[in-house]
Amino acid sequence: MSWLADLYQTYENNLDQVGKPIRNIWGKEVILLPISHAYQNAQIEVIIKPTGEFYKAKVIPKEEAATMIPVTIESAGRTSKPMPHGLHDNLQYVAGDYIQYGGDAKKGESFQKYIANLERWCASDFSHPKVQAILTYLKKGTLITDLINYQDEESHQPILIEREGKLVAKWKKEFGEKPEIFSVLASDQFSSFVRFDIYDLNLDAIPVWKDLAISDAFIDYYTTQLSWGGLDYITGKQVPLTENHPSKIRYGGDMAKLISGNDTTNFTFRGRFSEKNQVATIGYETSQKGHNALKWLISKQGKIIDGRVFLTWGEKSVDNLPAVDESSDAIFAEDKETDSITTIDKTSQDFSKSFIKALQGYQQDLRHDQNIHIMILDSATPGRMGILYYRSMEQESYLERLKNWHNQTGWWHAAGWQNAFYGAPSLRTIAEAVHGKRASETLIKNTMTQLFSCVVDNRKMPFNIMQGLLKNASNPLSMELWEWRKTVEIACSVIKHYFYDLEEEYTVALNKEEKDRSYLFGRLLAVADKAEDLALFIQYGEKDKKKQDNDKEKNKDKKERTTNALRYMNAFSNHPVTTWKILQENLIPYYEKLEDKGNYYQNLINQIMTQFDIDDYTDRALTGKYLLGYSSQRIELNNKDKNKDKEEK
Repeated sequence: MSWLADLYQTYENNLDQVGKPIRNIWGKEVILLPISHAYQNAQIEVIIKPTGEFYKAKVIPKEEAATMIPVTIESAGRTSKPMPHGLHDNLQYVAGDYIQYGGDAKKGESFQKYIANLERWCASDFSHPKVQAILTYLKKGTLITDLINYQDEESHQPILIEREGKLVAKWKKEFGEKPEIFSVLASDQFSSFVRFDIYDLNLDAIPVWKDLAISDAFIDYYTTQLSWGGLDYITGKQVPLTENHPSKIRYGGDMAKLISGNDTTNFTFRGRFSEKNQVATIGYETSQKGHNALKWLISKQGKIIDGRVFLTWGEKSVDNLPAVDESSDAIFAEDKETDSITTIDKTSQDFSKSFIKALQGYQQDLRHDQNIHIMILDSATPGRMGILYYRSMEQESYLERLKNWHNQTGWWHAAGWQNAFYGAPSLRTIAEAVHGKRASETLIKNTMTQLFSCVVDNRKMPFNIMQGLLKNASNPLSMELWEWRKTVEIACSVIKHYFYDLEEEYTVALNKEEKDRSYLFGRLLAVADKAEDLALFIQYGEKDKKKQDNDKEKNKDKKERTTNALRYMNAFSNHPVTTWKILQENLIPYYEKLEDKGNYYQNLINQIMTQFDIDDYTDRALTGKYLLGYSSQRIELNNKDKNKDKEEK
């Protein structure tokens, strides 16, 4: 239960944020909920006069529907049994004329239970005048009647629609134009959720559902109603306990729970206990604060993929933190002091210094004495959720592991990115490159989970991920050329990390002293690719090439001409010697077109050939190192051309 203790402490450290709406990075409003409160989408807003009389009502637009409501232990996880919320609720609870207008007779007791609970609150020492006014009105039992008779100020339509004395469950086309209420309901009118407010001449008055004074009054009242006390295993205090823990952790309709113990039959306790309370007991307030902190963190900064949550937070500085799954470019972009590395001649040492500087920028805004928490959640069934991964570590250790990951996985990334950069791609980018852009979200999330351990726990790069990328990068004809180039760069990042785990270090900078056969064959392939690419450029004319590059919209569906080196790349990776003979023969006419440059490429090939050990020049399949050699040699040749162009200008 360390995760719950950590979340509880996170809540305690952010008490100043409780009840305050903020916008997450997607523009959605999120709130750190007070205890005994939940989020609910409301469809109808009813405004009551302070004297307890109906004033007006409106249908709530979907974008304004999120409402913070008081809840009890029972109502927060209610199913079929009538368990009223604290104040705002569905029609069956708040409308005394619900049955009169066609509501299910089995739900008749819901209104009586709701009113009885509200009366107890108003009779307590924690009553509030606004709540008293709402109770006074609702006891009249005319809510649905008032909503039918009231005409909306803008649409001039009733809020609720009846025909022949009954609420219309579903709107049919033959009835005419669809009323506003049916455009915001997911079900029928009987399921409408109603929130209440009090009419106030002060236009700046706080709505009832945002009024923290009312929230505090309900919390104080409800806490006195909790009589079952015992030892809270999280805080070590004697406090009111709970067996019913919150759901709706990932989103509004999420019924999966992290803590659930409603099965007491057969071999549930495996002979160790006779009752579930002997396993562990958790305080009501502890459970509420821990779960509310988790909901807040997920909605604010969590990433959800096919129901799986990836979450990183600091115990004190919850959001100003580089995430596990971000690319190096994203981390540099967030830092105010450090520019992203966008020059290709940066060495790994330069990158390391720049990355440390970026992390120091984060550290200036972070608390040095805090722990960092990393959590992955998912549910196998609709009602049960599990923690697949959880780690807590000191901030310094976390940032050090991030630095190691981005160093060991650093490569040059230019294809398919808005800005070229040196570093590591994001975990999702790697997963998509492994499985393809049409891969299911299930495959993506499982691969990301594997990679999380590599980043946080310094685990070795999984062979299946490296091999999958190597296979895709060795098949240029299976995708668009720009996509293949991006895949090669991502594959090089992963392959570099894979061999780093085996204590073999490679860099983007070409290693002309490297004697590994796969690396050398990769260099040969890059020279052949570059030579033919340049010859084709000369053959088809620089003018036509520039025209094609500038007219991207007109030519966006046209593929660039693929060189023989790329056409034979898959065969080359499996049978390098046999395939190289074919490529050499195909290069002969291109050397003639290149003239002096042709001699340069021939000499470069000869230099590489002399570096082979005679026993290594065989036809056995190549390792991932050939892709590192290919990429480094191609970058080296491209740089040479760019530098020459600059000199000529």
